[in-house]
Amino acid sequence: MRKSVIIKLLLFLILISFLSVDYASAENKGNAITWDKTFGGSSEDMGFSIIQTENGGYAVAGYTILAREKRKDTWRAKLGYIELTEDKRQDFWIIKLDKNGNMEWDEIFGDEGTDVARSIIQTKDGGYAVVGSIWTKYASKQDFWLIKLGENGNKEWEKTFNKDENDIAYSIIQTKDGGYAIAGGTGKRFWGEVNCWVIKLDAKGNMEWDNDFGGIGWDEIYSIIQTKDGSFITTGSAWPKGTGRGNVCVVKLDRRGYLVWTKTFGGSDYDEARSIIQTDDGGYVVAGFTILEDTGDRDVWVIKLDKEGNKIWDKTLGGTSEDWANSIIQTKDGGYMVAGWTSSMGAGKTDVWIIKLNERGDLVWDKTFGGSENDEAHSIVQTEDGGYAVAGWTKSKGAGNSDIWIIKLDENGNL
Repeated sequence: MRKSVIIKLLLFLILISFLSVDYASAENKGNAITWDKTFGGSSEDMGFSIIQTENGGYAVAGYTILAREKRKDTWRAKLGYIELTEDKRQDFWIIKLDKNGNMEWDEIFGDEGTDVARSIIQTKDGGYAVVGSIWTKYASKQDFWLIKLGENGNKEWEKTFNKDENDIAYSIIQTKDGGYAIAGGTGKRFWGEVNCWVIKLDAKGNMEWDNDFGGIGWDEIYSIIQTKDGSFITTGSAWPKGTGRGNVCVVKLDRRGYLVWTKTFGGSDYDEARSIIQTDDGGYVVAGFTILEDTGDRDVWVIKLDKEGNKIWDKTLGGTSEDWANSIIQTKDGGYMVAGWTSSMGAGKTDVWIIKLNERGDLVWDKTFGGSENDEAHSIVQTEDGGYAVAGWTKSKGAGNSDIWIIKLDENGNL
């Protein structure tokens, strides 16, 4: 009798333990839908920007190479350009997905050279605006390239803007007046001479004003926003020539493009910001990377600023190798979500790294995604269902050398 009671008690405890594990798993699993999709051919395809659209789907911008390229050890390759053989081309690739990640339409735009789409927005008329760079193959120069699309991806108009030999646009916003602001860099990249460049356009893409600024060296903008007061904030890097070091640079311009203030942050090595947002309190938060003085490794760097650009707090996150942030958003709970990549942890050479921070910048949780090769995240948005959508690229899965990779996560970062 006693033995029977003990056995029943043990079975009851085992059952309770299993139920507890199942409950904990269910509690951690969010309500938002999850999926991941790859898009690409047999060559190289990369995604750099994602938005959630008005109908609950997604639009993604990046590039595609329609055939296998040959990389050459030339100065252009060293600067990140891809040397293509005569029958190859690299083009803008815009992909529209439904809420489940199924392709609704896609469009490819390009010249005979190397063209990269880096930022996409949905416009007030339901269409899209995409910006990046176009490399004019035979003129050997790069220009800002803006394409305005209708809601079904049809090209309505396009504009190119040129100030120097190598002009690359990284970020676009639609402004409060219905126009656009584009930001990037202009200069002679081979000689290490690049200035920040901001262009303000009307609703038809006509230039209203522009401002290029920076010192002697390499200064570039990777992200621009319009603030609540109608002015503009940009962030990127400032790298004075001959110093061997660079700093995170945050610049405020008034609504006419005149400089209001400049702030720099950094140590004795190279530091760079890739993304900036205005926070609910009227200040700003910046994400990028810092190179550690003692090891020389990169760590993710998040900096919280007040509305005047003064630092409130900063956080570094990373391991014993290279870690990099490309995108930051403020979440519905007042915290932050960071997307980038890590080679300090995960399954492969580099893995997608998603980091959840609270409003003070403290780590809440982080997740890595990837396989045995290189995988990176370049853009993140919070979705209507409370989850997150991430855009980047993968070499660990898909059809080609690299494929665009879209990951839909629940609110707890689960796939």
